This record gives sequence, structure tokens and C-alpha cells, in this order.
Amino acid sequence: MQNKTRPKVVLLKGNGPIIINSEMMELITITLSHGLVGLPLEELRAEKVIIVKDLDAFWDIHKTVKEKPACFVYSYDGLEEEDLKKIHSDDISHI
Repeated sequence: MQNKTRPKVVLLKGNGPIIINSEMMELITITLSHGLVGLPLEELRAEKVIIVKDLDAFWDIHKTVKEKPACFVYSYDGLEEEDLKKIHSDDISHI
């Protein structure tokens, strides 16, 4: 059972600017330098969000999805309805 006082941790990679937990980040810099970043999901804002359900697919998603900007999101615990409410984007898809 998930502890409701702690946010779920998500892995993020991609390109384009995002705002995560009130901090602006440029994902392409993080992706090229480190591969990804893992952060607690309190709030995410991005132009395009692609939620990836499989970890192996997440590692290579940038090879198949070339759209820009794109923020790829993965969570080991999966994202529930409550978590999805914290993601704000005009374009959210699932792979």
C-alpha cells in the first residue's frame, strides 16, 4: 500500500523544457549528460508527455519517438489516477 504523504518517484528523459516540482529544467541537457533524472512527482508541466509503461522501452524510447519537444515518463510503481492528476500537458499519451 502506497504512503499517501510521499510522492511517487518518476524517471524523466527527453527534450524540451519542463517544469517539475516548480523547477524549470531543460530535458535535453539532462538526457545527453546523464541519460535520465529521477525525481518525486509532485507536479509536472510539459508541452508533450509520453508515459512509458515498460522500463526496457523507456531506455530506448528516444530512438523510436523522434517528436520534439517530448517528455518521457516512467515509474517503477506505475502511475495511478492520483499521480496522473499531477501531470499537466495538452498532449499526454501512453506507450
